[in-house]
Amino acid sequence: MLGEFFALLSAVAFAIGTVSIAKASTDRRGDNGAFLSIVLTAVFSGILWLATGFAPLSGVPLTIMAAGVGFFVLGGVLSIVIARSLMFKSTVLAGAINNSLFRRLIPVFAAFFAFVLLGETITLVAAVGIAIIVAGLVMVFGEKPTLNQRGPAVRIAPADLRLGRVYGVVSSASYGAAYATRKLGMNYLPDPAFGAFIGAMTGIVWYVFGAIFSPRCRSALAGLFRDTGRWQFIAAASISVGQTSQFFALQHTEVVIVAIIGSLEVFFSMYLAAYVLRTEGRPSARVVLASIVAMAGVVLVAVS
Repeated sequence: MLGEFFALLSAVAFAIGTVSIAKASTDRRGDNGAFLSIVLTAVFSGILWLATGFAPLSGVPLTIMAAGVGFFVLGGVLSIVIARSLMFKSTVLAGAINNSLFRRLIPVFAAFFAFVLLGETITLVAAVGIAIIVAGLVMVFGEKPTLNQRGPAVRIAPADLRLGRVYGVVSSASYGAAYATRKLGMNYLPDPAFGAFIGAMTGIVWYVFGAIFSPRCRSALAGLFRDTGRWQFIAAASISVGQTSQFFALQHTEVVIVAIIGSLEVFFSMYLAAYVLRTEGRPSARVVLASIVAMAGVVLVAVS
């Protein structure tokens, strides 16, 4: 149950981060805390790693160490460089509810990559559940963006909504692949704090190297604290907790289980965005139905 607990903690943290990004996007400060979330992940996981006294890494052969670090780096590229940056863009363009709904594809991609790379099998019941999740996601493709009826109306342009959804799907595929590569790294080096630290450092190195060529990366580095408001910091801190918790979950249970429990984030995001922060209007009946359908698929996969 320890793995399931960390997976649930990760889902809650990511949900808080997602709606905080949407809240922060109203003032369009820098990258909305994307780079800060990577830095905080490195700090948080680094402290945890130091607290363990490096015990899980003592006496590990160099070849095993290199393989584990390599998979952690690859996981960092997939989750931080690609998936996380696209997730931030998707949330800003399409809103927290739309983005969290399309993140339901993560278990589908995670199951596929877990089967290909780790040999984790998918039962018939799980396959049916995955098909139901996809059906629920398809239901919201034609859904019009919701309006916040309790505050200033925030209307999402159709072009932004479409692009945000594309970003959301690609981000989910990259996150799904990252689950499997991280699990591979954990098979070599069963130290979740170290894995999270290496992944975060990969993202930091990417930003530093990218600053040579990209104005966006230079702006992110220069505005690390200058462009950080309250909601940007909350978003970054929440995502760093969610990211680190995922590594601990992967240490104790299978990739598909972690991904499926993580998909519960949609409900946390929906209610936080609509009823707590009130950044978006109440979800339509179609979106609620899509969520219920997707949840039915989640339950089938979880019990398979």
